[in-house]
Amino acid sequence: MKKLISLLLVITFVGGLIGLTGCGTKGTETATNTEAAANKEKLEKIRIGADSAAFSLQFRVAKAKGFFEKNGIDADVQTFSFGIDTLNAAVLGQVDTAEGMDYATASRLAKGPLKVVGLINTPKEKNGELFVKGNISKPEDLKGKKIGVAKGTVNEYIWARLLEKYNISEKEVTLEYLQSAPEILAAIERGDIEAAFFDGANKVKAAKVEDVKSIGDYSLIGFRQRGYFTIQESIVKDKPEVVVNILKALDEATQYLKEHPEEAADIAFKELKLPKDAVLKEIKENWDYEVRFTQEDYNHLKEVYEWSNAKGLIKEKFDSKDKIDIEPLKKALPNKDVYKP
Repeated sequence: MKKLISLLLVITFVGGLIGLTGCGTKGTETATNTEAAANKEKLEKIRIGADSAAFSLQFRVAKAKGFFEKNGIDADVQTFSFGIDTLNAAVLGQVDTAEGMDYATASRLAKGPLKVVGLINTPKEKNGELFVKGNISKPEDLKGKKIGVAKGTVNEYIWARLLEKYNISEKEVTLEYLQSAPEILAAIERGDIEAAFFDGANKVKAAKVEDVKSIGDYSLIGFRQRGYFTIQESIVKDKPEVVVNILKALDEATQYLKEHPEEAADIAFKELKLPKDAVLKEIKENWDYEVRFTQEDYNHLKEVYEWSNAKGLIKEKFDSKDKIDIEPLKKALPNKDVYKP
């Protein structure tokens, strides 16, 4: 009998320990979840507008590798077709930040309360190539041809510059305004257009289309694009420390991207379904990623705006200096040589 009682006591004691251990684990998990939730509430929620190509890689790396969170930012990265679409969304107040090439950025600065806070990359001239179909071998042969144009993007500016340089009037060509790179690619494949610029991974696809060939890159007009980063003016004014932290996160992501291009290409594939090999080639050969804003970066944006305004492509008038705020950049990256207004 005594042995039986002793056995029951042991079982009860062990059961109690198991129960306590179980409760302790559950309590720890609850506490951990609560702490994580509390930490997330401390982060500043920012809606990031990002395009669907290699232009947006710094944002995607910053999100995937935790650089935004490390710098106090809860980044909601939203994907759009082109940089111009992120700018349009920012103008409408749908996102807090936007990315855009020079022309697209200049075309939207007068339409909404946006500030350029830095430059994030500069695609190389060879990033964009002019692909043609049929009996076109040089730019002068474009007269009488149908041209595919991505309206509202830097592509529109590039075409205007090319036609001007080679003395081709807009009346001597047919401009077909299309909405996306896949749409332009499909149009040249069908023969609905006979010329179009393609960049990045789309160059590889264009080169595979029957009877289509490249006749040159952006060096045809001596032009190299620059990609700018804009933020809602209210955030720049009321929460400058948030802008500083976003720029710090982007700079960290930029360094990581350069040191781990294969992983960056993996991220592009997972998020955008872009072919890894094509993205990896773009990173290594076609793009210079860097967070900065130099005097040259300012001059370039100003020149693109003034040329486009004079040609009627951008009708709004504004002082370029009023659209720039690089104070957050100076605080985020104090060792950078920056533009001085």
